[in-house]
Amino acid sequence: MCGSLVRYWLGIEFVDGRNATLTANLVGVGLATIFVVLMERRGNADLRHFLLPGFCAGLTTFSAVVGLTVEPHEGGQLFLFHNIMFSLVIIVVVLPIARKLIPVRP
Repeated sequence: MCGSLVRYWLGIEFVDGRNATLTANLVGVGLATIFVVLMERRGNADLRHFLLPGFCAGLTTFSAVVGLTVEPHEGGQLFLFHNIMFSLVIIVVVLPIARKLIPVRP
């Protein structure tokens, strides 16, 4: 529910639904990347289930991406491409930073 509320807030802040969806997805990918490293190094299963499929899944909006992709008159395929490529860039940038900043639990 918390991730969905953040997604809702982003929808209010951004006038354009495409920008709100793209922002929500990119923030969700960045947070999920950090949470994966955090759980890998010091996590517990309950927190992992709350953060990844709970918060991040509520924040990201795959169904909205699909809905906006099938609108070809508004660049649907390009919107999908942007979502995928920017998400991969976020992972490539955030993953090494998170691994450097989050120490392994002794």
